[in-house]
Amino acid sequence: MTAAEIPVPTAVSVQPEPDGRLAQLLGEYDAAKAWADEANARFEAVKDGIKAELAAAAPGVDQVDVASPSLQQPLRLVHVERWSLDSKRMKAEDPESYVRYARKSGTWQLRAVK
Repeated sequence: MTAAEIPVPTAVSVQPEPDGRLAQLLGEYDAAKAWADEANARFEAVKDGIKAELAAAAPGVDQVDVASPSLQQPLRLVHVERWSLDSKRMKAEDPESYVRYARKSGTWQLRAVK
């Protein structure tokens, strides 16, 4: 069997070296994630509140600017339209078009194993 024919596993389990960089990062992961989740939740709450206040201050307007000494730069609330494709429906009703226009892509994701 040549090197090209040796099967490569699709999933493996890694044990970090006790004093290695991976072990150090893994030791920080849970605390960093909890901090980031809390900060993100706070930011989203503040952002949603600002959106609600600006929308209430200028009902029916598509663009509202606000400046404040407490901001590093002014903020703008703007209505943005977006078109999307119902890919599930297209795949069911017109699979040939779906296959013709579908693109496969991938990303690396780090998730907790349950």
